[in-house]
Amino acid sequence: MKDLKWLVRFLEEHKMKNISVYDLTEDKPHFVVVASAMSIQTNKQVCDLLLDEYGALKIDGYSKGEWIVADAEDVTIHLFLSKIREKYNLDKLYKPKKIIVKVDKSKKSGEDA
Repeated sequence: MKDLKWLVRFLEEHKMKNISVYDLTEDKPHFVVVASAMSIQTNKQVCDLLLDEYGALKIDGYSKGEWIVADAEDVTIHLFLSKIREKYNLDKLYKPKKIIVKVDKSKKSGEDA
């Protein structure tokens, strides 16, 4: 998995909003990233681009596109439509595990952080 800074910057550059990162590490590192899109089309495009970057991701929810889950083993990425994110409110569930990932806005997503 590329680092979390890269992932957050990538999501920002591809029109994802309200990006949150949660550290669920116990025995081995595991993070959950939650982000919102304004359209199903944006969700699917971002998922396609993530597949291009990572290759082997387990994807669920792509056909409907309202809530796409991309599992990269050490990171689970939830791509939501805003209204669906509000409905399921994963942020409330994970809130105690929220971390801040600061990204350097001057670097492109393809550059090393």
